Amino acid sequence: MSEPEVEKALKTYPQKLIFTSTERSKMAQKILLDSDFLIALYKPTDSSHQKAKSLASKYFKTHEFLVLNLVIFESVTVLSYQIGMSEAKKFYLNLQDFIHAVINFDDNLEKKTWGIFLKQEKKGASFIDCANLTLLMEYNLSGILSFDRFYHNKRFNG
Repeated sequence: MSEPEVEKALKTYPQKLIFTSTERSKMAQKILLDSDFLIALYKPTDSSHQKAKSLASKYFKTHEFLVLNLVIFESVTVLSYQIGMSEAKKFYLNLQDFIHAVINFDDNLEKKTWGIFLKQEKKGASFIDCANLTLLMEYNLSGILSFDRFYHNKRFNG
């Protein structure tokens, strides 16, 4: 993707979709998206690609998809390592067509996330997973599209 293409896409990025945790609204029928789901959906060679496509098709018509800004950071980093920077850029620039809102990780969410993270005992605990769990509780979301067992009964399985 060339520099002019990137600049043009960034100018059209829907900033109105970004809000903070203090701008609460009724969050019924809204689903949070995790990095593993987003990566599987974007990357055809991912072992969970077909499952991700099926879940996205099933819920996109009836639910709003929300994503934490930290999850976007994590996803583009993983994609950059796995399939290259050009694909990571395309993923980011096309994400706006798929998600309804980006939730910014603010001080309130950070404080609550540290509370959850510091209670974890298992090796390899993910701060981002704890942040997603915080969002699920804070916003009373319907659940999360993820393949990670960390979320237990919060996952949509299809």
